[in-house]
Parts: sequence; C-alpha cells; structure tokens
Amino acid sequence: MLLVSYPEIKEERTLPVYVTGIGLDYRQETVICRKAGEAQLLFSMEGTGSVTIEGYDYVLPAGSGMYLNGRTGCRIRPRGDWAMSWITFGTGAAGCAEMLFLGRDWCTFDLRHREDHVRVLREIYDAVTLNAVYGASRASALLYGLLVELNAGLLGVTRKNVPQNPAMESIIAYIDANYTRDITLEQLCTAAGGLSEQYLCRLFKQTTGMRPMEYMLRRRISAARTYLEKTDMPISEVALRSGFHNTSYFYRNFRKFVGLSPLAYRQSVHGAE
Repeated sequence: MLLVSYPEIKEERTLPVYVTGIGLDYRQETVICRKAGEAQLLFSMEGTGSVTIEGYDYVLPAGSGMYLNGRTGCRIRPRGDWAMSWITFGTGAAGCAEMLFLGRDWCTFDLRHREDHVRVLREIYDAVTLNAVYGASRASALLYGLLVELNAGLLGVTRKNVPQNPAMESIIAYIDANYTRDITLEQLCTAAGGLSEQYLCRLFKQTTGMRPMEYMLRRRISAARTYLEKTDMPISEVALRSGFHNTSYFYRNFRKFVGLSPLAYRQSVHGAE
C-alpha cells in the first residue's frame, strides 16, 4: 500500500536534518528531477530502476539505494515494475550533510540491513503523520541515525557488516594496521593466506560492496577527517599521516568523498568563518 506524507515544516528547520517528504512502497514512474535544493534517499525495494545523471545511468536493483544532494538534476525511471521507498530532507545545521560524507553530488549504497531500513522508514512515516507534538523531532532523530549508519557503510570501516570470514578479517585487519603505507594487492593476498588477486577482489567486493583499494582510500579519508577535527596540524601533515604521500591527490579525493576541501571541512567543524 502506497504511503506518502509531506509534513509542514516550521521550527524543524533549526534541527540538523528534517524530513520534508516520505513515500513508502511507491511504484515509481519516470520523473525528471530538477535542482530542487533538497536532498533525498532512494531505496530500491523490488525490481530495478535507474537514475541518469549527466548522461550516465546508475542502475538500482532491489537491495540498493542512492543519495542525491538536490543540487544536481537527474532522471529517475523504472526498468519494468519498480517498487521503491524514498525520503527527502533539508539540513538545518551548516555542513551537516558534508560532515556525514553525504555532501557529494550523489552516491549509491547497498542495503545490507534491508529489514532494519524498512522498519526505520516506517517509524519516520509514523512519526510525521501520527504524532503532532513531537513527531517532527522524532523523525529528525531517526533520519539522522539512518544517515549516520549509511555513512558508516560508505566508509567501509564498520565491523558489524563484515561476515565472519577469516580471509576477510585478515585483509581488513591488515589494511587497518597499514593504511598509512603503500599497500599492494600482492601484500593483501599474502595477508589473506595466499589468495589469488582475482579471487581476493571478488570476495572483497561481495562482502563490502567495494574493491580493496577503495576501502583503503576511504579508511585514509576517515583518518584525515579525525586529524582535521581533533588537531590543528597543517593540511600537508594531515595528508601524510593519513597515508597520502601526494598532497594534490589528497585534496582531490577528500573533496570527492566529503564534498569540501580539507580546510573548509575543518572550518565547518569548528565554526570558523
């Protein structure tokens, strides 16, 4: 059954994030999304659809999702019968979306805990439709928690999503211990007990949704964020301590994943002008 709600927005604009619309079990038709200024999350529940951005198609099979920051136009269309859920939201706290690693123009993700996502979306819907007093605040808190969880999955540094596989545990432990150094696939294969490079990459992708080198890159970005938040060391030193031996490469990838330059990110965290 289709459930859609567009709550009235008042003082919720001061919250870190606030829900502006939500739809559950929506049979998606083709739509053109202009630069709406509102971020949205798409959850592919059944069937397959695609999102076209700047001429490129991003396929969303069941069990996957997509984040769009509202600053980029796109076309959303089904490939057959496509059931999806969606949520649109605003950010009241400056830089909130960027600090959650969702400041990029868009990104796709896997719904590793699909039942949990369905439950949270229904709780958000109930909050904005059934609770007139505290519903908006509860919906905001639930949405923020969902964004934090998705962010952790994008970083690939959480352990709860990694199956108990000795080879995978060895690979991730090796990367976590050595991400500041140059790591080759050959070294990862040795750490995993002698796997072939092809099998290692396939196993890692099946388990985490990304390749080993992407995981390592995200791990380095995560470390850089911590240094920028907790220290005042120069940006060049942050890059080096995070495993980036080329400052330009660090700047390029930090902006790609965070949506801000390292300096702008540090200023957003500390409230600097």
